Amino acid sequence: MPVQLTPTLSLNVTQQYLIDAEDSSRIELSYAETAVLQLMLKHQGTLITREALLEAGWHDRVVSPSSLQQCISVLRKKLANYPDIELKTIPRHGYVLHLAAKDSASTKLLRPKAAVLFAIAVILFGLLVGYAYFTHQQAPYSESYISSKLSQAAGDIKVLTPAADKALSGNEVNQRLSNQIGYEPNWQAPFKQFSSFALLNQQMDNFAICPDYQNNQCSGNQLINISSEKDHGSQLVLSDFLTTKIRMEQKTYNKLTLPELNKHRGDLKEQIYHGDLYFSIDDHRLVRSDIRISLVDLAPDNGIFYFAACITDEDCYTTPIRYEIRGQFKRTTEKWQQRRVERFDIDVSKTTLSSPNALSDTAQTIYLALRKQHLTQAELSFYRIYQDDGTAVWQLPLVNDNIMWMQRQTLKL
Repeated sequence: MPVQLTPTLSLNVTQQYLIDAEDSSRIELSYAETAVLQLMLKHQGTLITREALLEAGWHDRVVSPSSLQQCISVLRKKLANYPDIELKTIPRHGYVLHLAAKDSASTKLLRPKAAVLFAIAVILFGLLVGYAYFTHQQAPYSESYISSKLSQAAGDIKVLTPAADKALSGNEVNQRLSNQIGYEPNWQAPFKQFSSFALLNQQMDNFAICPDYQNNQCSGNQLINISSEKDHGSQLVLSDFLTTKIRMEQKTYNKLTLPELNKHRGDLKEQIYHGDLYFSIDDHRLVRSDIRISLVDLAPDNGIFYFAACITDEDCYTTPIRYEIRGQFKRTTEKWQQRRVERFDIDVSKTTLSSPNALSDTAQTIYLALRKQHLTQAELSFYRIYQDDGTAVWQLPLVNDNIMWMQRQTLKL
């Protein structure tokens, strides 16, 4: 028998999935996620200890406490569209499942008659058609500008936040930056100034930083791109991060071979973007994603698109994860307030995702997000939000959307 969480959402324990009765959509769960959610649902509103949850999800198996933390994190993401369900952490003790009180009258309203549903659908369709152009032109992000510091180096941050969210103060932005890269009062950064873009939402903190940014140009040297779950950054000091970054980037795993371009040899040009995006979550291993983008214009505003990411961690524990996207792009221009942004809608023809032999906790979070995208996405959108002579800043649809500053070059085919 399904176990009810909300008037519309229920848990099928036997087949390990959640199902929404409103649209019949299913959310697949692992064995551990099912067992943990079932136990918390059985004792909703009551503290369940970590030990009890580990026993439920991993019976007679020896696993680290981080396995439970990762399980809860994944469940929260899968339940993100259901605000009535809250998995609350009780530090050093365990977790509590809170469900909104069920109101019989509200439950009835959730199941209107077919005629009412049809009428609502007609009205909504008319509104969508009437305002399609208008809504397409609305900026998905609000942009603000603040001053900041990185270990004595002064800089500015262009902060992008979802248009529906409230604006963040300078103190809030700097706090979220320090949650990723801690301040070192007695250490001088190897650059005097910097410029940065930040993409901050309710799930992720993303910073793309160009050291020694001058005269509206980025040198492209030692670009810093770092991302973490909100409030779960590793608080790395800059000196340690730069040392680890240099060591990890001595190895290049990501080679993008494009045999499909052989038939296009001639006067065509290939724009290549390359950079390294680092993921840091709590005190786990730092994970590097070596990312390359290739664009070949075949006609005005459309052409061939390639994307490749190779993911490893600082201790070489994670075997390289290779993720590739290939397809055709259509380029359009949008205005995000005063910023001109280029949007690339990708009609995906092929994706590949390798299966790693070993994964660190952070790499597992990234792999699960990529695996879901690999299995479900037929069309993706990338945004180029800034470009100068030798670099560009891209928003990528990776883990709850990421932002990174990349080197760029143009090759003649």
